[in-house]
Amino acid sequence: MSSIADLQMIQIILHWAWDPIGVRGIEGASDEYDMYALQVLKLLETDAPTDEIANYLTAIVCDRIGLPSNPDRDSDVATMLSQLYAIGR
Repeated sequence: MSSIADLQMIQIILHWAWDPIGVRGIEGASDEYDMYALQVLKLLETDAPTDEIANYLTAIVCDRIGLPSNPDRDSDVATMLSQLYAIGR
């Protein structure tokens, strides 16, 4: 999978599976989390452990968005991202 396809896959997962602010499916909101996708891609490219990716997602929720953490969701999404990225290799 190319880096562009990887990035698009990450953007889709962040929007549809992660979605901490609840904009899934809202017209015009599909790019809401795109600013975080490149860092997730970098983590995946360096074979970062799943918990490091989950911690990054949790930090976004708590530190940037200002919502309570949901570590189970972040861990599930990090696992999904890691597994799908590995398939594309």
